[in-house]
Amino acid sequence: MNHPAMSKPIEVSNWDVVLQWSYSLARKYAIDCLVPLGVTSARKFDAYKRAQKKLPRRFPRIPDEYFKRKGTWKGWPDFLGYPEHKKSRYYLSYFDALRVTRSYDIHNSKDYIRWKDRPGTLPSRPEYFYKEWKSWKDFLGSGYQSPDPRHYTKLSIADVRIIKHQLNMGVPGVILARTFKVSEMQISRIKRGENWNDI
Repeated sequence: MNHPAMSKPIEVSNWDVVLQWSYSLARKYAIDCLVPLGVTSARKFDAYKRAQKKLPRRFPRIPDEYFKRKGTWKGWPDFLGYPEHKKSRYYLSYFDALRVTRSYDIHNSKDYIRWKDRPGTLPSRPEYFYKEWKSWKDFLGSGYQSPDPRHYTKLSIADVRIIKHQLNMGVPGVILARTFKVSEMQISRIKRGENWNDI
């Protein structure tokens, strides 16, 4: 039976805030962020790690062993979304992606991640995909605007879904409050369904 917090797809704007990984969330990360980089097998995942490429701070470094212990592992093909059954997706080169993205009203990473009409030739997480990546400011050019600092103390829908997921995984509210820079009371209200009950 699915927990209510998992009834809607989770969107994540910062994978490093995930404190405890479920199989479904780790699988989502692998499919969204690793498969587009060519990580399509256990061997390629090991090569990716050996090259010291970026993984989220607490992402299981040996996912098959980690999730086997939890009884949720379904095999590498499932974990990576059966990439061998899919046609390889074509993504624009970094410099072509710059030109396309800059022609839209995209000002920062939050705008990009929430971009509903993003062309399919642009990766969902360019900062992980492109070897040439420098920064969001470089990627978005003169149109770049720093996100409002107040956003760091306000929860987005994506944040709330992650918080509910983490509560379901047993992460203490005090740790979540510190991670998301909100009060413990706000986390408690989310847990009790008093706030954000519709998410």
